[in-house]
Amino acid sequence: MKLNQVTMSAHHHYGLMIVTLLLLLATATKAQLPLNDLQQQQLQQQQQQAGLPQPQVQDPQTYQPSYNKDYSPRYNPLYTGQQQNPENVLYDNPLQDYNNQPGSPNYVGGSNIGGVNQQNYNNNNFNNLGVGGANVAGPGNLGGNLGPQYDPFNRNTITNSNNNNAGLGYRDIFTDEDNFCPEYWVSHRQTCYRFIRSPKRNWAEARKICKAYTADLINVDNVEKHAFILKNLILQNQRQNRFFISARQTGPQNWVNDDNTQLVHIEDSFAFDEQQALENEDLIDNRFLVQSNRNFNPNAANQYYNTMTGTTNINQRNQNNLRGYFGPNQPYGDNGYVRDRVVYAYSRKNDRWMFMPAYEIELNLFICESKALYNPDNVHIKLDDKRPYDYGMDIRDYERVPRGPFFVRQPNDTTYDVNKNRLIDDVSLRCLAGGFPTPTYEWYREVYINDTLEYHRIDPLTNDRYTISGGNLIIYKPSQALDQGSYHCVAANKFGSVRSESANLNFGFIMEFNLKRSAETSEMNWGKAIFCDPPQHYPAIKFYWARDYFPNFVEEDQRVFVSYDGALYFSFIETVDRANYSCTVQTIVSDTGRNGPFFPLRVTPNSNYQALIFANTFPKVFPEAPVAGEDIRLECMAFGYPIPSYNWTRNGQTLQRNAYITSYGRVLVIRNATTNDNGQYTCSITNPRTSLSKSVFINIQMKPEFTIPLKDMIKDYNSDVTFICESFAIPDANYTWYKNAERLDPLTVNRDRYVIQDNVLTIKFLEKDKDEGMYQCGAQNQLKTSFSSAQLRVLSMKPSFKKYPLESEIYGVYNGNTTIVCNPEAAPRPKFQWKKDGQVIGSGGHRRILPSGTLIIAPTSRDDEGLYSCIASNQAGTDESHARVIVLQEIRFVRTPPQRIVSREHDIIYLHCEAAFDELLDIAYVWKHNGAKLRNDHDGTQRIIVDWNSLTVHNITMRDAGDYECVVQSAVNEISTKTNVIIEGAPGAPGGVQVIEIGKTKAIIEWVDGVNNGRPIRYYNILGRTNWNRTWVNVSTHVQAREVDRYTSRQQAEVTNLTPWSSYEFSVTAVNDLGIGTPSAPSPIYSTHSDKPYIAPRNVGGGGGKIGDLTITWQPLLPEQQHSHGIHYKVFWKLKGSLEWASDIIKKQENIGIAVVNIPLNNYYTEYEVKVQAINDIGKGPESETVVIHSAEDMPQVAPQKPFALAYNSTCFNVTWNPIDMSRENIRGKLIGHRLKYWKTEHQEEDAVYYLSRTTRNWALIVGLQPDTYYFVKVMAYNAAGEGPESERFEERTYRKAPQKPPSSVHVYGINPSTVRVVWRYVSPAQDEEPIEGYKVRIWETDQNMITANNTIVPIGEKLEKYINTLTPGKSYNMRVLAFSNGGDGRMSSPTLRFQMGRTARNAANTRYAHNINTALILSVLLFITTFLYTNN
Repeated sequence: MKLNQVTMSAHHHYGLMIVTLLLLLATATKAQLPLNDLQQQQLQQQQQQAGLPQPQVQDPQTYQPSYNKDYSPRYNPLYTGQQQNPENVLYDNPLQDYNNQPGSPNYVGGSNIGGVNQQNYNNNNFNNLGVGGANVAGPGNLGGNLGPQYDPFNRNTITNSNNNNAGLGYRDIFTDEDNFCPEYWVSHRQTCYRFIRSPKRNWAEARKICKAYTADLINVDNVEKHAFILKNLILQNQRQNRFFISARQTGPQNWVNDDNTQLVHIEDSFAFDEQQALENEDLIDNRFLVQSNRNFNPNAANQYYNTMTGTTNINQRNQNNLRGYFGPNQPYGDNGYVRDRVVYAYSRKNDRWMFMPAYEIELNLFICESKALYNPDNVHIKLDDKRPYDYGMDIRDYERVPRGPFFVRQPNDTTYDVNKNRLIDDVSLRCLAGGFPTPTYEWYREVYINDTLEYHRIDPLTNDRYTISGGNLIIYKPSQALDQGSYHCVAANKFGSVRSESANLNFGFIMEFNLKRSAETSEMNWGKAIFCDPPQHYPAIKFYWARDYFPNFVEEDQRVFVSYDGALYFSFIETVDRANYSCTVQTIVSDTGRNGPFFPLRVTPNSNYQALIFANTFPKVFPEAPVAGEDIRLECMAFGYPIPSYNWTRNGQTLQRNAYITSYGRVLVIRNATTNDNGQYTCSITNPRTSLSKSVFINIQMKPEFTIPLKDMIKDYNSDVTFICESFAIPDANYTWYKNAERLDPLTVNRDRYVIQDNVLTIKFLEKDKDEGMYQCGAQNQLKTSFSSAQLRVLSMKPSFKKYPLESEIYGVYNGNTTIVCNPEAAPRPKFQWKKDGQVIGSGGHRRILPSGTLIIAPTSRDDEGLYSCIASNQAGTDESHARVIVLQEIRFVRTPPQRIVSREHDIIYLHCEAAFDELLDIAYVWKHNGAKLRNDHDGTQRIIVDWNSLTVHNITMRDAGDYECVVQSAVNEISTKTNVIIEGAPGAPGGVQVIEIGKTKAIIEWVDGVNNGRPIRYYNILGRTNWNRTWVNVSTHVQAREVDRYTSRQQAEVTNLTPWSSYEFSVTAVNDLGIGTPSAPSPIYSTHSDKPYIAPRNVGGGGGKIGDLTITWQPLLPEQQHSHGIHYKVFWKLKGSLEWASDIIKKQENIGIAVVNIPLNNYYTEYEVKVQAINDIGKGPESETVVIHSAEDMPQVAPQKPFALAYNSTCFNVTWNPIDMSRENIRGKLIGHRLKYWKTEHQEEDAVYYLSRTTRNWALIVGLQPDTYYFVKVMAYNAAGEGPESERFEERTYRKAPQKPPSSVHVYGINPSTVRVVWRYVSPAQDEEPIEGYKVRIWETDQNMITANNTIVPIGEKLEKYINTLTPGKSYNMRVLAFSNGGDGRMSSPTLRFQMGRTARNAANTRYAHNINTALILSVLLFITTFLYTNN
């Protein structure tokens, strides 16, 4: 979004600049009369308003190549349109085109690498030619996207409801000057420009590459050209790079182009105080590596060369930073180099592109220009370059299209684990290629012999250790001495050969640890690093640490850390760290590992602690040389006590989205890193005593990635072809060329036909036998060599309409335009002739014949109906195709919606249109809103109803405002009509909210009103949120603002009741008669001034603690209530009723709400009056209200008297005692409860068990005792301070056991609907059981729990039966019987009996009543018997 804003603003300034420039040129053509002061002043004002630089008059002076260090250029919107935040644009991704995004005016979609669409490089609109998609190229378009595809119905997509100007807006690709430059070049004022983005070269080499294009380095000699260059630099988003131009310095403030014209002189266009773009300096991209030896070996893995005469010491010293060699402001170096060249570079200080001086030996990108390349024939060349690979072939089976080989899968680096050679005795390298006929494969091993790289073909027939199957190379029993090295495969068929990327075969191993290792010693509270000392290994390994035994691995925590460097780190040592440790390693390519020896870590005591420091060389980066596409791990570790906390930041900002923090904040992981992630990362460590920070800089390298890959070429016999490839790489790439997998040496090729200049290969006078084949471009840097391949076919064929004949019938519309595309396959390009009804027709009148052969008839009439023939011919032959043109009646509207509708939110919009059309046509109505097509129920809310030619929108909102378009489409053309819908509603969001002045609790805010949406604004609501609370709240409502700037309509208002010492963001909402509008975007963050606290601490209380303490508690102030730094508290206390207050100031690091003060020991459990006051660095806050609390309690001084224990049952005592006198001297606090101590008489008192009764009553139950056992019992009172003295002991025995046998033979009989009779047998107690006291009949409803049961007691001695007459008729019951004694309740009978009571019958006859009762009883008994039998079964 930011780049789009810059672009739009830049367009605006360019427009003003050009208009003013034309005015100046017109003025300059008049007589050059001297201007008086007034005229000069008016002229300067016009230039300033247009954003043009002001001319300067310089006095002659002696040339001294020095630079003004204090020069500070002012901001000029001519270059970037508006200021941007430099922190947000420091690391732009060169592989991402921010201009080619949805919503951007230049968005073209497609694959976009390196900021340039592969089919739209440098914003060349060659793929988007024509206006409104007018049909130009036809089916099988040789140009790919050269204009819209052919439409046999000739639909005129130039929207015009009247069709009066049909066809007038058509732009022909052959007459559009934007297409007169070669591909990847940009056209401007009949000159072609190319922004070379690879390779980077010094000034001399850059000029050579431009010469290879029949061009030269650009001469910037006027403001218009300068503005054009700036616009393209902004669009290409190349801020991290610098671009050479031809200019050089010839005198002080005098710069001359190579053609001896003056470099354009614009105020504030030079940045002398930035020797190189800051982003470039950060990237460290080998910009100063200088090439001089053209015979270098392109296949050397890490070969970079710099043999510039007399400057070897420069590269030995620092070949990446000339600034470090020449000095920051020295115009000359030790070898006499002067910064006399000019580059376009992005100035971070000025936030725009500027001229900067540069050394001629720097490696930079550059800009070429050429007038010679500006030629209409380039249109044909582009069309030829876009021929598909099946051009000129008669394809019957598209799965078997003849095509040269191309790689689908490249071989990968492989590591063979020699430790597993007994399990796996072979290793494979794989590649896969497409093409037809199916390619065959050969493998080569790359071997250096006498410092010369040779390719040795692997022949499985002569060495049985090798097998080639498809594209797979299998090596049996691999040997490091024989097989380690680089390999590549070659895929070939009858059309040529291509070679793959090189893959390295390595041999992984891990040696053994040393058998013994000496002990490690460390001091307590001091940091410690234990290094692994791993054995020799390849490749990298992972580290683990075991403690005492394997696999008891050390777990990381806030104090312990295992780094990727293999060491085990302790922030500080504790005694628990004393143990035996062992380091274990495992290779990353397999599960092979080694265990190191165990060794002891001895910990010695130390009363001191280590101050906070960074451990060793932390922070660290893994890998040390990060590569784009890989994960980067940044580690930070500190020594010191207490445990530190960690925090990572990037350039003082928050971290990017692809980064996350782990390992208790110590580790920052950047996933899938890109060059955007370059920069400075800072680790901050903090503990309660101090804080430290340290930074590490990341420079990410990148393997070559092709931004312009090669593409297949189908060229005419005896024509020329130019292959161009371009890659993005850090360090920059060098280029080599291959034909059929063999390198093309620039020194040995036929220079009359082959021109090789870095990434450009030109072949002249093409011949089929000599030049057809597979060509490859290799881009190499020290990380990798990447290849892009393409097939070259040379054709000579007569025109053929076999693939793309003219449509048999073409429909045109009356008064519209009709386009007939004639697009045969031919090599070379044919000439065209058109006939109508057998008569030759020419280009003229309402007919035009384009150079491509396309016939355009505009406007079309009934007389144009007939049979048309296109005849194409070249030196190889002639062919023709025919089409019949039928002209139909035009479509026209007979009813249209109103042009303007005004409505309100939540109302309904209804639109209707109707068109008349030819009966042969089928039409469709399409409704659009602001250009977007509407569908029925468009948003899924049933609001939008599309019914053929009617549109209804229910419950409209502000988003529904805009242009509604009714489009009538047919196979011939389409027409449309628009309606502008204005919706009145709540105001739109204000903008530009900012604070003009801010104090402790007040602020003055300004903003610009948004749209009022048809109703005047009545008042405003101002919302705010702070750093303490991120929720938006109203800080001021019904605000009446005043206008402070009538030109911008800025409003101003005062906000009160703010919180001091808070960071505020403000938002403004406007209110009118129709509601509250949308809130504005948040303002920048502003901080109110500090002040003393406004409120007193709340919830003051206290009590507790040890004797002699007075504990005072309160609720600490929240951060938003503190109002400044240094918050602390002052506590006040006094005896209740006394006059003098005592006080103490509580200063602690933590904002806690507790204080303990000393009072006399005899003032135990005494009432005190207390209050608390908050204080900060500014002053004192109000005091809290006085609260009465008690001082700390002392332990009770008396024991309970006359304890008495009575057996409750066989397992429980009921213990009682005389109540204690509750006087202050006895209890010395507040009695909480009693503590009971009991133990068996045969045991010692030390084995006693305690029971806590948290009540003040003088009795308690002790449960869980054993039957028939004697116990001692003691009682003591306790309060908050503890327990008092013990009472005398009391001895008592528990009862014997309760009955252990349940009653048997339990039966129930129904008597009447509410009465049953229960009988059972006697229970005989055992010798260890208490005598039976009676029985309990326990009955409860079946839908209830047993705890609701009613017990009917039958004393011992009575008959063993019981009538239960309290039951409810019709209900179902459960019943169980049990015996009880002094020992408690015995076991209940089993199983549970379940019975159903009968129902009553209301009848006056006694006989009937008796009969019903008997029936109910019988049914009840039967039900009971049935239930009993069922339960027993």
